[in-house]
Amino acid sequence: MDRPNKEPPLLAEYDLMADLYNLEYGHEYDVPFWLSLADRERGPVVEWGAGTGRVSVPLARRGFNVTAVELSQKMLERGKKKNQSVEWVPGDMCDVKLDRLFGLSVCAFNSFLCLLDLEDALDFLRNAREHLAPGGMLGVEVSVFSPEELADPLGMANVRHDFTRPLDNGGTLDRFSATRYDTATQIMDMRLFYELFDPSGEMKSRRAHELRIRLTTRDELELMLRATGFVVESVYGGFDGEPFTPESDHLIVLARNPA
Repeated sequence: MDRPNKEPPLLAEYDLMADLYNLEYGHEYDVPFWLSLADRERGPVVEWGAGTGRVSVPLARRGFNVTAVELSQKMLERGKKKNQSVEWVPGDMCDVKLDRLFGLSVCAFNSFLCLLDLEDALDFLRNAREHLAPGGMLGVEVSVFSPEELADPLGMANVRHDFTRPLDNGGTLDRFSATRYDTATQIMDMRLFYELFDPSGEMKSRRAHELRIRLTTRDELELMLRATGFVVESVYGGFDGEPFTPESDHLIVLARNPA
């Protein structure tokens, strides 16, 4: 049943950004972690909020049976072009129903932060557990923001140059962002500005998109997992299995569905 005042999904903006996603997020530093986890756990793998398959596709290429759930149809279509052996499923990870149980569930690279209120997050965790075999593992990874990134000086948006990304064609992609964080709701509103340059340095396009995410903490995430029936097994601050500390850029929590 729909809840009143439920935040709408970020479907429209992610559809609009689908052509930029592979250019913006080409990193692979986290992929060996998920491959190693899949090697360790039994059964097929499901990725929730899979985007264009940055994690799902390497898992499938390793030989795993992978289902990728993604709300944005345009992101999903781009994923299908990368790999046909992945089962691409359109749907909201809070309530989509799949026809099988999995040994490993992956919710990577801030997909969890796209759940914009506490009930959405709990709905997803319940749904993820319902799709795990007894003894199956859920891995959730989110970014950790520094106090400087969350600061809101004099009520002004926090503006920064995020990166310059070299492209395969010799051009570059620049991203700038203006963010505001509301400590009461844990919501971060972001306006992202993209400038795409060709190999000669000529600007080919300039675009802006708005995104909204809800930040979480280690304690809150662990509490939500326990409240939905999981047993928290490990907490890491990076993809080499290092401890989570105040200096960590990532929060990775592994939780098991009790047998």
